[in-house]
Amino acid sequence: MARRHIVCGLDVGTTKIVSVIAEVGPNGYPQILGMGECPTLGIRKGSVFDETALTKSISQAVLLAETMAKETIEKVYVASPVAIQLTGWEVFEEQLANSVRLTGLRLAEIIPSVVAAAEALLTDIDKKIGTVLMDLGGSTSSLAIFDGGLLVHTYSLAVGSEHISSDLALCLRTTISEGERIKKALGLSTPEAADDLEISSVGGHEQRKVSPSAARDIIESRVKEILELALQAIHQSCRPESLPGGAIFTGGGSLLEGLLPMAKNVLQVSQVSIGSPGKVGVPGEKWISPVYASAIGLVIYGAKRDFRRSGRTSGWRQVLDKFT
Repeated sequence: MARRHIVCGLDVGTTKIVSVIAEVGPNGYPQILGMGECPTLGIRKGSVFDETALTKSISQAVLLAETMAKETIEKVYVASPVAIQLTGWEVFEEQLANSVRLTGLRLAEIIPSVVAAAEALLTDIDKKIGTVLMDLGGSTSSLAIFDGGLLVHTYSLAVGSEHISSDLALCLRTTISEGERIKKALGLSTPEAADDLEISSVGGHEQRKVSPSAARDIIESRVKEILELALQAIHQSCRPESLPGGAIFTGGGSLLEGLLPMAKNVLQVSQVSIGSPGKVGVPGEKWISPVYASAIGLVIYGAKRDFRRSGRTSGWRQVLDKFT
């Protein structure tokens, strides 16, 4: 009986940890068997401040995936949004690697989350003609620029969609959870002139009404800042007009209503879109979302790396290379 090829990916984000377990079938496509998700504990502002808490979060996410998949895994590929432009990739990588090992798992490799997401979202054509992938995470945003079929530049910004919620909470004198609710409900859409927003004050003892236009202006200001920082990063590598593939967005922040029109205008690219993973079988519609692109991309990446390391030159490798 042929040995089954099981791959596990672990996406360690600033707000949540997602574990994915997949079996790579004879056709080269990873079929997801199980996924697990839990809040990220032990990470703050791009550094690990509590290894014990992070280890528990990792263990919980993996256990949930193992339970769904009915598999026990030993080795894991890890993705993280933190890069050298922030607190230092080497320091964070060592901290994260130690937390993974404390769970008893063997660490195969750590890669930036935006690079993992590219495995699930970008086609060969996207990578060849020139495309920027932007992962809008919780407290960070990451970019990966591809051209000529190669990854030519990655960059991380110390700002993400959580900052929008914080801005709303601060400016409207409400809670972070209310700020998050307003962000998701309103986004960058043009509000109805007559419909005021009802929000809870800090402490939740009082309800107040605020102007939707005022809330939208707060959201727009922060989103514009993130996009302008992204444009600066793109300019370090190329001119936006030299990227015919335009910009593809992923991550939880990409679900913000009205993001694409503003992004097209600020980034000065020919086209913009939201990327959702669609190359692998998933155990439910919930998981076909930009939120899980990095985790799903990891199992594709891991499958390719495993077979390249094995030195096999059969049809397996040829089929898996189509994911690139």
